[in-house]
This record gives sequence, C-alpha cells and structure tokens, in this order.
Amino acid sequence: MLKDTSKISLFEKLIYGSGAFGMNALYTLFSTYVLFFYTDVILLNAALVGAVIAFSKIFDGISDLIAGQIIDSHRSKRGHCIPVVLKWSIPMIFSVILVFLVPDGSLALRIIYIFITYNLFNTVLYTYVGMAFGSLPSYVTNDSVDRSQMLIFNMMFSALTQTIMASAMMPMVEFFGGQGQQSAWIKSILVFGIIGLIPLVLNVIFVKERVENEVPPENLIVGVKCAVVNKYWWMAFVVNLMANFILTFNLSVSVYYLNSVLGNMALMGTFVACSNLPGVFLSAIAPFFLRKFTKRQMVLFGSICMLTAQIAFILLPTSNTVLFVTALMRGIGMGFAMGMAGALIGDTIDYGEWKTGIRVQSVLFSASSVGAKVGQGALTAAFGFVLSAIGYNGALETQAASTVSGIDAFFKFGPLVVAIILLVDIWFLDVETKNPQFIKEIKERKAAQKAGN
Repeated sequence: MLKDTSKISLFEKLIYGSGAFGMNALYTLFSTYVLFFYTDVILLNAALVGAVIAFSKIFDGISDLIAGQIIDSHRSKRGHCIPVVLKWSIPMIFSVILVFLVPDGSLALRIIYIFITYNLFNTVLYTYVGMAFGSLPSYVTNDSVDRSQMLIFNMMFSALTQTIMASAMMPMVEFFGGQGQQSAWIKSILVFGIIGLIPLVLNVIFVKERVENEVPPENLIVGVKCAVVNKYWWMAFVVNLMANFILTFNLSVSVYYLNSVLGNMALMGTFVACSNLPGVFLSAIAPFFLRKFTKRQMVLFGSICMLTAQIAFILLPTSNTVLFVTALMRGIGMGFAMGMAGALIGDTIDYGEWKTGIRVQSVLFSASSVGAKVGQGALTAAFGFVLSAIGYNGALETQAASTVSGIDAFFKFGPLVVAIILLVDIWFLDVETKNPQFIKEIKERKAAQKAGN
C-alpha cells in the first residue's frame, strides 16, 4: 500500500512541471507543423489530410478512456504512473519521428502510412504516457492546493515549451537543409526528442507516488459511467477544449496566416512569444493568485481578455503592431484559462466520488488529454477541409486572393467564437466553492464505514 501523505516539496513540484517540456516538446512540433508538413513539404491535398485526422479522432477519445482505466487499475512497486513514463517514453519519441518519415509511393500508400503512424503516436503512445504524466499529481498528493500547484507548474512549463518549440523548429529545419527537405524535419524532431527525454527521466527519478486509490473502478464501463454523470467534468472539459482551440489557432493555424496572409514566416517566433509567454508568467504567479481568487474567477477574467483582444484584432487595421499587441492580450487570457484547466479537472474528482462513491482519477483526468488532443486535432482537421475548400495549394508560392481571404477570416473569427463559448461555460462552473462540503461528506462516509466494520 502506498503511503498516504499530503505535503510535497517545491523541488518535486518543479521537477514534475519540467516533465511537461518532455511531453510538449514532441506534441508542439507535431500539432503545430504536421499539417503544414503534409501540405507544403510532401504536397498532399489538405482535405485528404484533414479526413485522416478527423477519422483518427474516433479512436482518440476511446484510447484516452482505455489508458485512464489501465492506469487506475494497475499498480507496480513504483505506483500507477511512473512505470508507464519509464517504459514508454522512448518508444513515444521514435513514433513521432515515424510520422514525418512518410515514404515515396502511391497516394494510397502514403495515406495509409500517415493514418498508421499518426495514430501510433497520437492515439496510442502519446495518449498512454501523457495520461500517466497528467494523472501523476493525484497519486503524489491528496492535498488540493499542492495538487493544483503541480498542475500549474505543468502548465507553466507547457507554455514555455510551446514558445520555444514553435520558435526554434524552423531555424533548426533550415540548419539541417531547409523546410523543403524531408530529412531536415526528421533530424530536427530527433534532436528535440532526445532533449525532451531528459526531464521525463528526472520525473522517474525524483517524483514519488504516495496516494493509493482506495476504491478503483471495477472496469472501464464503470469509469465511463462515473465520468458521464459528473456534470463538472463536462464543464472542465469545455474549458480545456476551448483553451486548446485557442492554442491551435496560435500555433498551427498561425503558420498559414503568417505565411499566406502576411507573407512573413519570420514573424512566427515573435507571434508565438507574445501568445505564450504571458502564460508562462501567469502560471508562475498563479499559486499566489489562488490565495485571493478562485480558479473560476481567473478563467472568467481570462475569457474576457481573449474576447476583447479578438474584437480589437478584427476591427483594427492589419499590421504587425496590432498582431503582436492583440496576441499579447489574448496570451494573457489564455494563460489564465490554460493554467487553471488541469486544476479545475482535479477539482471534479472529489465531486465525482461524492456523487458515485467511486474515485476515478485517471478517467476524469483523461478530460485534460481528450481536451488537448481533440481540441487541437479536430480544429486541425477542420482547417484542413477549409484549406481545401478555399483552394489552398501548398506547391504555390503565392495563393489566390480568395484563399488568402479565407485564411484571414478563419484566423480572425474562429477565436472570437471560442472566447464566447468559454465565457458562457465558466460562468456556470462553481465546483470549487462546493468542494469543501463534498470532501467533508466523503470523509464522514468513510469514517462511518470504518466504524461499522
């Protein structure tokens, strides 16, 4: 039985947060550039690629639930999550290299290869390792403040990693031969994969699981039922989904906006820095905000910032200054939403146990993984269809005027809709203020059960 303790050191929280560099180094490169690589490097039709990604989302949601159930139900001497990170991190790195190692051949062969390798990385290996890493705080401590701080450090390192990767990838590709060379992409992915492995190894060495799941679900169906009836799980899922929609606009969609609308891919580093660095700063100071404000209040403020920024971006004349200033404002808003998303999901665990009597930690935390992957994957797929519909051709140096207008409209009005949905959703998410009563009643039930035995 794992020892049940609450307080953990700042060092362990930081080590856990650094693991987000390992996870996001790979996933940021994958989610930001995979569509661009398929359409502009190996010159595949955007609609075909979008169809592959959209079809893969069917398996994505299922794999998250299965991975969460496996992690909840299986434990070794090191616990539930650490063994998964230890055994499967290296295969995960090699699988993302395979995604970019598309062979020459017929169109059918290439599409089949893309489907297999896309899902090997995204649906299977990244899901399994990512689920273990995301669920780890709930097995490290049962103190809600410490758990929230671990998840905030995770988000802080995630935002920093996304900024570094989005800014560093193209210079690295150019160093190895240029964006038109497939081998340059593969070598770049390998370099960043090896670097990202280091913090994951540090997690295996220094992070300890202490909390045992006393009442694990009997099977996957039980876990799914517990998640489905948890209304706050759904609300937290929407927060995470919308935050990842914004992230996808900032990363993969912005590649096309900067390249085709503004005609200057060199702006990518500055744009991503403006979009993501506020999140790094806000994540760093979020533990102090938590002493005075609720998570809901911070996300509410963030959604208002994003909405205001997007309205300004639409109404003001197109310029680099407007692009960067509104990206900075949107980044501040996204920093609050993204920084609190995982912590809000953590808060739904206690409500779920109070309602069902079963504590399904990893299945509920799968909302975080599902929100990230479905949010980024579904929007990427949808954008692929949009690109095809507006006549995008990756082989052309200059796109048609109608194509440029379509990309411009998608990049401006898409985030506006997302910000409105987030604002409405967070308005009704009040689990944080009710959690103390849920926890109190759970403890009373357990005490009564022990007394009865």
